[in-house]
Amino acid sequence: ADTPQSNQETRLHLAAEVLHRFGEVRFVAHGSSMIPAIYPGDLLTVRSESIANARSGEIVLFLLGGRFFVHRVMRKWPERSRVVFATRGDALTQEDPSVDGSQLLGRLTSILRRGRPVKFASRANPWTKFLRWGVRNSATFAKTLLAAHLLRSRILGGSAQESAGSPGKQLQECA
Repeated sequence: ADTPQSNQETRLHLAAEVLHRFGEVRFVAHGSSMIPAIYPGDLLTVRSESIANARSGEIVLFLLGGRFFVHRVMRKWPERSRVVFATRGDALTQEDPSVDGSQLLGRLTSILRRGRPVKFASRANPWTKFLRWGVRNSATFAKTLLAAHLLRSRILGGSAQESAGSPGKQLQECA
């Protein structure tokens, strides 16, 4: 019998395999740890990258505790014969547990929101820094941003599935 845990493991394995074989995977964001850069429902494209190329400020996909995370690299350093990363969601106050380079799967290369590309950069402008500070320091501010996003989505329409292209195209959704 399929359990939610086995279904999740199958999806993770499938997405990692697609990324490994084809160098790129697309999936719909579900969490809110990366607002204001990434909102739930955004269609993300991740390209397989060498860990040597990952830089501070870039958004990466990694596997931690049996789950996918899409968070920003805060810093990296050599430790023994490996590379270790500190990552954090833009809306979170604390960094994730250290990520070994072998857990890093790829780098975010595009975000589509309501069918339109979203510009994102590793260096934040003052407005973006303010928004990140706001969501990290105020649950009310974060909820307000999410509510405004939901309202915009309802008014303007469009979804990640529509922006993926033809109706027959399947998306790997990672929770």
